[in-house]
Amino acid sequence: MNIKRVLLMVPPVTRPTSYGADRMRVSPFFPLGLAYLAAVLRERYEVKVLDCLLEGIERGPQPYGEDAIRYGLRDGDILYQIAKFSPDVVGVSCLFAAQEWDAKNAARLAKGFIREGGPPLTVLGGPHAGANAREIMGSEPAVDRVVIGEGERSFPALLEWEQERASVVDGVAWRCSPEVGDEEGEPHIEIYERGTYIHDLDSIPLPAWDMLDMGRYARLMQPHDRCRQRPFFVASTSRGCPYNCGFCSIRGHWGDVPRFRSADNVLAEIEALVTRYGIREVHFEDDNLTADRGRALALFRGMAERFPGLSWAAPSGLAMRNLDDELLDAMAASGCYSVSLAIESGNQGILRLMRKPVDLARVPGLVQEIQGRGMLCKGFFILGYPGETKATILQTVDFAKSLQLDWAFFFVASPLPHTDMWDQAKAAGMLAEGDWNPLTSMHEPVLRLPGIEPEWLVEVREAAMREICFVRNPNILRNPDQAIADFEHVLALYPHFDFAREALGRAKAREEAAIEQH
Repeated sequence: MNIKRVLLMVPPVTRPTSYGADRMRVSPFFPLGLAYLAAVLRERYEVKVLDCLLEGIERGPQPYGEDAIRYGLRDGDILYQIAKFSPDVVGVSCLFAAQEWDAKNAARLAKGFIREGGPPLTVLGGPHAGANAREIMGSEPAVDRVVIGEGERSFPALLEWEQERASVVDGVAWRCSPEVGDEEGEPHIEIYERGTYIHDLDSIPLPAWDMLDMGRYARLMQPHDRCRQRPFFVASTSRGCPYNCGFCSIRGHWGDVPRFRSADNVLAEIEALVTRYGIREVHFEDDNLTADRGRALALFRGMAERFPGLSWAAPSGLAMRNLDDELLDAMAASGCYSVSLAIESGNQGILRLMRKPVDLARVPGLVQEIQGRGMLCKGFFILGYPGETKATILQTVDFAKSLQLDWAFFFVASPLPHTDMWDQAKAAGMLAEGDWNPLTSMHEPVLRLPGIEPEWLVEVREAAMREICFVRNPNILRNPDQAIADFEHVLALYPHFDFAREALGRAKAREEAAIEQH
């Protein structure tokens, strides 16, 4: 096989009509992983990156079949783009469970493009694809290969193998031709598990920003949470996490040992973003930005010195173990305005079940230390973990109420395939075949918890969110400007949230009263 052109694709978003943007936000997001991969591949191949969500998002939702809607390019548009570029290989990103159907569909569309020499080779990659390689390839014949884990070395090595058949590639799932004697002539799927990782992350080129429409991302991309200044952009300074939480799939993708870019390498990336694209805010997408305390301290001090006025946040959450006074001071001085703490539970016993290294006794004081430095403090909580009771769930809600957080995020526990939580739930009979749907399971209870009705769990989650974030939001009294900004942000996404509109009115009344007093 002679490979000259490689198309890297972000699939569009197809959902049941009941899961439109009025229920779950839909937004383009810069494909950082594909941008890194493109930067490596273009040294040898002609490469194009096609973001099917970005390209069609401004059309709004389009009907798709009888009971679904599509955000992004339609199938015919995708086929046109494939034919126009005429790739030898199509690589499709599949980061999350909810992308699985669209990633498979993109592979099917690619296989429908007939060119001289046959259809292109189709390759899926990303955390979800890698963790579920055998299941994905077993259920979708259009997927030829799956890259398991990071792709900057495995994907180029795979392309070399396809041309030269030289040696086995580390971290790839293969669809092999049927061997003589195979039962019913079925294709054989071979998994070559990842054994090595890139330890010198500084050796990877900076993302190929120039191959994507940075202006459109700056205009259309919505942050995971909020941003203070625009244009904002995303960066990742490390891979992996030193912890081993039972609900997390990160180790399956990045490996057991976390790896870090040097502070100087990250500062060079920020410099490029600021000077080339006018970026005023950075969101670090790391799984644990401060896991290496010394490196984090050097990074934040370098940011304070070189980029005054730049703001930043880590919306994916920070582990609390390293957040001491010196590090918090450096964070505040370097432009950090929002800290999200991965607290997860208000019961120490449930935290032990999760293998979550959080000391609840320290949390209230840490929240005050963060807020005392002028940074917002938000918290993540999981409700309905295997082993929970109604009492422990309500204890988590009460603990969240006591913290006076600027915002709280509550998630119904949903096991990701092949995590310890998944295995534990299946072994205990809490998760049966067919209970888990990759499109909806992150938003609906799927675990059969003894003594806990799914409807009750949903009601508790929604009531906790309304009471803590809206009814009793502490910023209505202490910082009404912040409360107003938060409520207006929610209403811009979900204008039918009447409780948010009522809270906005109270915050504005409080602001007016404060003005009159002065």
